[in-house]
Amino acid sequence: MKFIKRLGFYGVGFSMGMVFLIFFLTGKRAQCTWLPEDRVINDIRKKSIHFSPEIRTMLANREIDTVTIKNILIDGEIDFSKSNTDTVPCNFYHISGKRELNKVSLWVRNCERTARVEKVLSNN
Repeated sequence: MKFIKRLGFYGVGFSMGMVFLIFFLTGKRAQCTWLPEDRVINDIRKKSIHFSPEIRTMLANREIDTVTIKNILIDGEIDFSKSNTDTVPCNFYHISGKRELNKVSLWVRNCERTARVEKVLSNN
């Protein structure tokens, strides 16, 4: 079988597979969480989020709002060099905001069943 003919068969099979994937995965909330940062963020998002007394005071004084915290937890970046992942039973993660929230970062305690926002740091 000539190379051009094999390439044609490969192209037809590849395009049919792509159509199949697009048809079945469109509209589904499929995620690829292969990287460590993505797995930790996804794990924190699945849990119920609690706030430390310091954060509750900041929320009451309107220094920060829950939307900002939620946006950082959805779209933030984890700095593993500042995080402490060897503590038992909960790990501490330093999560920084992106884009317009790049001056705000969170300290989050990630336990087995819950996640707790310990501190909000603002780098103005």
